[in-house]
Amino acid sequence: MCHKGVSEWWYATGYFHDEDGRMFSFQYTLVRALVFGFRSYILMLALTDIGTGRHYFVQQPAFSEKGIDIDENTIRFRDFTILAKEKNGIRINAKAADFTYDLFLDYGKGAFWHCDNGKLQMGIPDKKATTLYYSYTNMPASGTITLDGVAHTVKGKAWFDKQGGTYPIVKPACMWEWFSLRFFDDEEMMLFSFPQSDYADGTYIRADRTSERLKHYTVEPKKFTTAGGFKFSCGWDITLPGLKDGHYRIRPLTDGQLNLIYFELLAGIYTDSGELAGYCVVELLPGAYNKTIGISNMFKKLD
Repeated sequence: MCHKGVSEWWYATGYFHDEDGRMFSFQYTLVRALVFGFRSYILMLALTDIGTGRHYFVQQPAFSEKGIDIDENTIRFRDFTILAKEKNGIRINAKAADFTYDLFLDYGKGAFWHCDNGKLQMGIPDKKATTLYYSYTNMPASGTITLDGVAHTVKGKAWFDKQGGTYPIVKPACMWEWFSLRFFDDEEMMLFSFPQSDYADGTYIRADRTSERLKHYTVEPKKFTTAGGFKFSCGWDITLPGLKDGHYRIRPLTDGQLNLIYFELLAGIYTDSGELAGYCVVELLPGAYNKTIGISNMFKKLD
């Protein structure tokens, strides 16, 4: 579950509705970063109230392994989180000053390797600039979230990623725009694009659990925004020749938020006729549209 000599991360996102129909999204990320031979950990937890647009976020760096325990089935990060693989799914317990969540993510359709049997080239033609990447893309999820002391029983869908490799984590050309399309018909698409090199890869996962690699698609940004001094795209048209409706409009449901250095938001997937076909979690790194970022800027939010 944890490997030497690489940068890697465990990443879960999803959306829920409570008993009153109120919509929320969540994010859990643990990054094990290897930068210039130095290893550190960063935990990032987020919860967003889609209706109000209020975003709750906490991040905790760790520059030693004290209080961190990772084995084949469990991650413990100090007193903040436990992520545990169980027989039928993954349980995540997380707590912060303003929010907590206790969620169970059913394995659902199961795990899928992405791109070239799990291998993803990270934007540049370098044998070392790769990661191995798999996901549980369709996970029925349920549990309890607490915001400002008020508990909400929720149900929805989640997606869990495990990814890591030897690529240079601070190199802008290796930074991506990631789209996880979660259609209401129980099909999913993972699109991983690198605007600086015009390289893109991905996976199409059908409802019958078959999948195929995606290489021939386009992502057209419709506008841009600025966060933390970085430029990010915000609103996209996606063209998928020969697949499903062939063209979708991805439109943010919230303004988005800068978590550490990556910009993340929940968006709606719309057909050309305006029908809502699903939801998409979008993750954008600053290197996609900023040729220089600076290590100090990358980690300035850790203090």
